[in-house]
Amino acid sequence: MMKEDYSEIQRKLTQILDLKFPPVAITLIRRASDIPQGVAELDKPMFYCGMIKYAMLGNIFYAKENTHSCRRGAAALGMIDIPEDERTGEFYLNKASFSSLRSAIRSVMESPSLESGSVYATLLSPLDKTPLDPDVVIMETIPRRAFEVMHSSIFDQGGKVESWMSAPRQLCSASTVRPYLGKFNITFACEFARMSAKALKTEYMDEGVIIGIPGEMLKTISDNIDKIGYVKKRLTK
Repeated sequence: MMKEDYSEIQRKLTQILDLKFPPVAITLIRRASDIPQGVAELDKPMFYCGMIKYAMLGNIFYAKENTHSCRRGAAALGMIDIPEDERTGEFYLNKASFSSLRSAIRSVMESPSLESGSVYATLLSPLDKTPLDPDVVIMETIPRRAFEVMHSSIFDQGGKVESWMSAPRQLCSASTVRPYLGKFNITFACEFARMSAKALKTEYMDEGVIIGIPGEMLKTISDNIDKIGYVKKRLTK
């Protein structure tokens, strides 16, 4: 039995935030035996950032490392060793993502990553279809609504939120691994993510931002968002 009513949380957040796409539930599967019965394996290779958009379109699936066509994303998610051309920075230098190997290596070294071989598969679905309590939930929305989500995450305890962003790895490292490690994060879809979405004949919104939420924080956000004064005022207009 799941801890929360994810269908209700999706309904509420979609309505309040006016989401174009549903939130995506992500579980990092450690063992083959942890994959729920009835969930199909992804039947075509895809970048992980494309998988997220594919789940936003209503699909539920799991993907093992051989289906992750972006090896850099698979490495960040703890499925494989980091590719040699990424470890050296040469991949990003060749793509003109950075001006030097030094700057490319800095980006790779500071990018959140999980231990190689620690994850067997990724399981993704729209939030209301998740068969498991998710490790991470990803949403795409406009900056003003992302601010409301951030505010609801600190409504009870106060303080501040620090986000991590860079040029590459913004759906895998910034929006999945960092929240998996317990940190709320707001960033942008990187250019690789935008290209992978276009391959599916969809897109990451130019005006949108990406929110990565630790799974255990989701209920707090859902409970608090319509308690915030300016959100209540907006909803009653």
